[in-house]
Amino acid sequence: MKRIQTAWFGMMFMGLATLAAPASALTDMDGKPVNIKSLTGKGKWSVAEVWASDCRMCQLSIQHIVNFKAKHPDVGIFGISMDGVSGKANAQRFIDDQELRFPNLLSDKEEMNQYLFDAAGKGFVGTPTFLFYNPDGKLVTVQARALTEKELSRFIDSREPQKEEVEVFGGGDDC
Repeated sequence: MKRIQTAWFGMMFMGLATLAAPASALTDMDGKPVNIKSLTGKGKWSVAEVWASDCRMCQLSIQHIVNFKAKHPDVGIFGISMDGVSGKANAQRFIDDQELRFPNLLSDKEEMNQYLFDAAGKGFVGTPTFLFYNPDGKLVTVQARALTEKELSRFIDSREPQKEEVEVFGGGDDC
């Protein structure tokens, strides 16, 4: 009986550990695990655009972050595809078609929802969504809507280096 209890408690602990683990370990396009923390911080602002290959608004707006990156090499940029591992081919086609020359990761709605809940206390609304990280790598703002190059620049230029609370704006287009 003790062996059954020990096994049961062990399985419960493993399940709780899985639920408590942050959903920040995504995969790159080669299938290798990447932690968001490895792409943020380092003394500079970082911006991630969360997109999906079948999101029409993402297709229309992704060039704004491409142009922003060209004019702001001091800001770290990366993308997070909501196509998941099963939609990797669609995500790669989107990356190639849009000529995205920055790191792109694969995730899915459930994983992103958990990550945002853990990091910001709010769930994932939809794509496109922008995540802004301060120079220390702390998520400080979530914008659940398309942003123009000008809006991206204005946000980065107007921010204090340190911010304690995560700001969540917009309703997203939920593609």
